[in-house]
Amino acid sequence: MDGVVVNGLIKRYGSGSRAVTALDGVSFEIAAGEFTVILGPSGSGKSTLLNILGGMDNADGGSAVVFGKDVTACNSRELVSYRRRDLGFVFQFYNLMPNLTARENVAIARCEGSMDENEALEEVGLSERGNNFPSRLSGGEQQRVAIARAIVKKPPLLLCDEPTGALDSKTGQKIIALLKKLQKNYGMTILLVTHNAKLADVADRVIVLSDGKIVGNSRNEHPAEAGEISW
Repeated sequence: MDGVVVNGLIKRYGSGSRAVTALDGVSFEIAAGEFTVILGPSGSGKSTLLNILGGMDNADGGSAVVFGKDVTACNSRELVSYRRRDLGFVFQFYNLMPNLTARENVAIARCEGSMDENEALEEVGLSERGNNFPSRLSGGEQQRVAIARAIVKKPPLLLCDEPTGALDSKTGQKIIALLKKLQKNYGMTILLVTHNAKLADVADRVIVLSDGKIVGNSRNEHPAEAGEISW
């Protein structure tokens, strides 16, 4: 399958009687180009799943194959290359470099075959804010810079960890609308984890996690537009 295939994924923290199972045999498939929302409360395993798919954490069992690459079988050097070239990551709290301008924050993520950083800023509607430092940008603008940084290398997979969690509902709607536009324009496969069940309405696929297990996996035949959802 051309997309994301997760099979029997297991992740534990600790050992012995104090071991905590964060992922307990998780399996699912996501087609290339799908917008998938992964729902679940705090502690359900959402971020652990995203970190394994992003090559930032190791699995204790099972596999995660992303566009033909088994990231659970990669060594550290291969994972660095994977994160550098094949993956975009958007976090809840932006993680911008405060001493760099918006343009410079985007430019540091470029690699061979990347779009120009100015083009990436234009895609997120910030072409005229490139010389501003993060402290001179609103929360929504900082998240747009973070998205521009994530897409500048035109990755096939975009992972988003609570990207609207620190934003008000109106700004959050704009961020979701932007992600949907990028999905359409670039054919990106997007995985967005959130505890906000309202965001499920905009997804092509909705996966629900609880206590490290999948308790729901369904498709939306008619995903909503971002402006139709409310917090």
